[in-house]
Amino acid sequence: MLNHLRIRDFAIIDDSEVEPGDGLTALTGETGAGKSILLDALGLVLGERAQSAQVRDDAARAEVTARFDVSPKSAAAQWLVDNDLDDADGECVLRRVVTSAGKSRASINACAVPLASLKSLGKLLVTIHGQNAHQSLSQSAEQRRLLDAVSPHASMQATATAWKHLQQAESRLEAAVAAESSAQQRHDLLSFQLQEFDEAELAGLSPDAIEKEHRWLAEADRSRALGAAAEHALDVVAGPAITDVLPSLTELARFDDELREALDLVESAGIQLSEAARLIHRRTSTLENDDARLAWLDDRLAVMQGLARKHRVDVNELGRLEEELRAELDSLNDPTESIEALAAERDALQKKWLKQALLLSRHRKRAAKSLADAVTASMQQLAMEGGRFLVVIETDESRTGEHGIDRVSFEVSPNPGVKPAPLGTVASGGELSRIALALQLALLDQQKVPTLIFDEVDAGIGGAVGETVGRLLRQLGDRCQVLCVTHLAQVAAQAHGHLKVSKSVTEGRTQTRLDALDRAATREEIARMLSGKRITAKTRQHADELLDSVV
Repeated sequence: MLNHLRIRDFAIIDDSEVEPGDGLTALTGETGAGKSILLDALGLVLGERAQSAQVRDDAARAEVTARFDVSPKSAAAQWLVDNDLDDADGECVLRRVVTSAGKSRASINACAVPLASLKSLGKLLVTIHGQNAHQSLSQSAEQRRLLDAVSPHASMQATATAWKHLQQAESRLEAAVAAESSAQQRHDLLSFQLQEFDEAELAGLSPDAIEKEHRWLAEADRSRALGAAAEHALDVVAGPAITDVLPSLTELARFDDELREALDLVESAGIQLSEAARLIHRRTSTLENDDARLAWLDDRLAVMQGLARKHRVDVNELGRLEEELRAELDSLNDPTESIEALAAERDALQKKWLKQALLLSRHRKRAAKSLADAVTASMQQLAMEGGRFLVVIETDESRTGEHGIDRVSFEVSPNPGVKPAPLGTVASGGELSRIALALQLALLDQQKVPTLIFDEVDAGIGGAVGETVGRLLRQLGDRCQVLCVTHLAQVAAQAHGHLKVSKSVTEGRTQTRLDALDRAATREEIARMLSGKRITAKTRQHADELLDSVV
């Protein structure tokens, strides 16, 4: 609940502090005193849009600070924990500063935050039903939320969970389809690239082997000539020389055993010279010019170098690259998860979600009648005798979302004989405030926002109806904190606490201040509300009677 509010240099408020208590607090004051300014200041600290015109004349900035007690189990407390903004003392301090240049700063528990965060938390702390706050009440999403809040049901969470699972399955399917499309493109590319390798006829060939054969064939004539010269030298020169020296060495070896080793070496050399000559003859004598083979080898080298440039690898790495491409192509031909299976999963979850949504729709239609009856009954006490409140539910299975298949619409006939129409089109500001009050009364058992503010709830009513409004507000205040801006003494008399907004002019400067009233001051204020500026003993007595009648 709101336990402290300080406003500095905001509009015509110089520096004021208030400490609303539990229950119902009435905010009163003469017309033009600045009651709406107080609500504007509170709206600012709860995240509403800032304007430079809100800064008091001659001031550099306006500042609004609101301190709340936060229940440990409340949605606001959880929000603070989730956003690492919780306070050990269980307090929550919101602060908003607006400069005369129109710049704005916001903080929660002394930590700077974006405006969106302030607004998100503000919705969990305070609900304002005022002249400018009925737009959300006229929106289908808010009407659906209120209907669901009146009568919570397990199918609400089940529908939201089923929708989440359905969305996840849809995402997996979409990813698989996209992956398959991407994989098919990759498959086509790999097939094309490997086709180029196949056409290059590189199997079993290495660049080194091709280059070696190419050099050998390119020098065929010279190789034959060199081979012939070498063979002649071995057979004609070296061979006979070996043959000539063998008899002498054999004879010497008989005389000296140590020369046996020399004889063996010469005999071995002769054998090796003979084998070398035969090898040279075999390799070079049959060598022929093969222009076709040479051209083919030229072409293979060009193809290899082209592939290497295309794939940006060294020509010696083409073999490894081809193996990798073939392995990747094989993996693409064996998908890990079929699209058919994912589609079947998605369809099953679609049916599960629809089953829960239909169950939720049936529950809403039962709850709709209960809510409509409760609000209609309250309208009869709130100066809308003969009025009717309807909750219309349009069900469409093609409508999808976490909240099901329903479109919820509040319709109202504020007067007898008037055809029900959408809430925001036929109800005045005061009627909307009173309908909002009736809705809050219907939500008593499920009330989650700790502080409610009503403005104009008593517009266009008086007397006994005003007393009824006050009594209902007090009843609401028994369950949560309620602040009500009112001009009716009958409403103010029902309050647990009383704040007076007053305006004064000092040296040509207008100032608004807020004051908490005790019992005596409350009696004087209610007497003023009854009779105007001239307060008599009779009006004071009437004020006492109103205060004493509160139970």
